[in-house]
Amino acid sequence: MSRTEEKSPRFLLELALVMGASVLLLILTPSLVWVGEILSLGYLFIERRIRHRRFESLGLKFHGILGDLRANLAIILLVAVGMQFGVVFGSYRLLPPLYNRIGERASYLETHFASFAPSMLFLTFIGIATLVEEIIFRGLVQERTSWFSSSLAGIAIGSLLMTVFHYSPGEPLVVAADLFFVFLDSSLYGLIYVRSRSVPVAWLAHLSADLVALSFLWIL
Repeated sequence: MSRTEEKSPRFLLELALVMGASVLLLILTPSLVWVGEILSLGYLFIERRIRHRRFESLGLKFHGILGDLRANLAIILLVAVGMQFGVVFGSYRLLPPLYNRIGERASYLETHFASFAPSMLFLTFIGIATLVEEIIFRGLVQERTSWFSSSLAGIAIGSLLMTVFHYSPGEPLVVAADLFFVFLDSSLYGLIYVRSRSVPVAWLAHLSADLVALSFLWIL
């Protein structure tokens, strides 16, 4: 498919409809956030098959991954270690309600998934969940938004949608702080994607960030 064909308005309309339906499902059934993600993922792979797209067009590029990791190592360390250290330890010292909120989210995952996915299987679940998010918010939303606008707009819209999918109710100030850091993390994953055009590289940064954050919570 040529770059001219990619810029057809129908692709932007399809993206808007799929993500709109996913957000609507999130609003109607917030406890089933994965339903909206599966809808988006299903669209992406069905559309790829129908239009004969290569997997690389979804950002699923593995060639040169070591070089891409080296080229983005500073950003990966920033988001995976620096950001998580700042958020976890900073909230522990300065904004305990935010720290408690982060801890409750980790406890929720343990309660709902560790019962049937203990130990290494639980880590596998975290790996799959973060990979799905990167395919959707980078390979689908960010990539296709950038067809019609700038890379910066792609990062912003992909990160905004990822932030929406991480919303849960609570004290307004704490919720705002939590979502701000989600948006900031996502923007760094988006920057890594722009520099590498590789979902796996952005995913490794995302997975590392989640595992490091869980480790810091365990330490505290």
